[in-house]
Amino acid sequence: MLNAANRDPEHFRDPETFDLDRRSERNLAFGNGIHFCIGAPLARLEGAIAFRAMLDRMPDLRLASPEPDWFLDKQNSRILRTLPVTFRS
Repeated sequence: MLNAANRDPEHFRDPETFDLDRRSERNLAFGNGIHFCIGAPLARLEGAIAFRAMLDRMPDLRLASPEPDWFLDKQNSRILRTLPVTFRS
């Protein structure tokens, strides 16, 4: 089940907590083995550039709620529907 990916309590401390700072060598976000995403390095670079630019422009950016809004109607996946944030302009 894709819903269980990256949520194994034997490999992730407090797996039910939404933690943007979590580090793990066993992350399955880009697949694994022969199914590993060929675009993973580019996606990581784009994400790093985009998030750095966003945080440089909005240093007070914070999650508005500790609980993200998950779409859980699909049996095999978990989709982030919204992620409300607050910041001072």
